[in-house]
Amino acid sequence: MTDANVLPPFQVSHSAVQAIQDLGGAVRIDIEDGGCCGTTYVFELVDPQSHAVAQDAQYGCPGAWLFVSPTAAPILKEAVLDYGAALKPPRFRIPRNPNVDNVCACRRSFGDPWPGPRQPACRSYMPMPWDTEYEPPRAWRRQTGWTAPNETPADE
Repeated sequence: MTDANVLPPFQVSHSAVQAIQDLGGAVRIDIEDGGCCGTTYVFELVDPQSHAVAQDAQYGCPGAWLFVSPTAAPILKEAVLDYGAALKPPRFRIPRNPNVDNVCACRRSFGDPWPGPRQPACRSYMPMPWDTEYEPPRAWRRQTGWTAPNETPADE
């Protein structure tokens, strides 16, 4: 890491920069299979000195570092990264990305055409990995089979 400001090839909103700072200063963006449209953005808190981010592109400034995986980097070029504190759940999101044709309604998934609401692969109410406060709606939990990382599936 450097002490210089390094701007990414995409826009980062002020609320996203503030969220990165509030979360400890280092967030990683990656993509993985999943979500309504087949591919989803993944956000995680990282240690900037970790070997896990050694191959990632590094952007930001002291206090707000953004790491982008080699697979996510070309997809995010000219996109917009935002943080919606008022969303349920509060989360990072990519509200605009010229590199993907199809997106789900909540902007978490992209790739295949959106199949419509109430899909088992839906991630619209999935909390960020570090969010232990948010409780997704029961209907969504039943529909997707999601359980919090620290709980066992319950029969409802």
